Amino acid sequence: MTPSSIGIPPGPAFIATVSAATGIHQLGTRAWPQLLITHPGPRYQHETRDSVMTGMQQLATALGLGLGLGNRDRPVIGRQLLIDRTVTALDYGHDEYVMSLPPPSQDWLTLVSVGTGCIVYLALAPLPIGAARAETEAHMHNSLASGQLMWGTAFLRRRL
Repeated sequence: MTPSSIGIPPGPAFIATVSAATGIHQLGTRAWPQLLITHPGPRYQHETRDSVMTGMQQLATALGLGLGLGNRDRPVIGRQLLIDRTVTALDYGHDEYVMSLPPPSQDWLTLVSVGTGCIVYLALAPLPIGAARAETEAHMHNSLASGQLMWGTAFLRRRL
């Protein structure tokens, strides 16, 4: 991929290989819905670590996520979350497709539905599928330290 292609949202074939997880961060009496977006790394013959990281950079750019969590304020990326009766998705800027999310908890859905901003984290470096909590936390800290962790705040879009 060329540097000029970074501004183009990745297609559905790449998005289908991306992993996402929802959760809630409790800070005192305040609860924040969260969405973690990662990629398990090259699994197919046409994939390399560089192509995966470029795809993740394309995704981050399309979402408007800021680079380097520790040195930038969290941008508001807009009303990118879509919730239907059985589907939760993220509009990542593609003209035709959205990214389906795994079914979140009812508490997560409630927080997003009442207007609480969802903190979206995107790690450029691959994280293996099935990583344990400690491994995921270490990956996030390492990604933060290396400037490879993006973040932003997304809100629910009331209309599809």
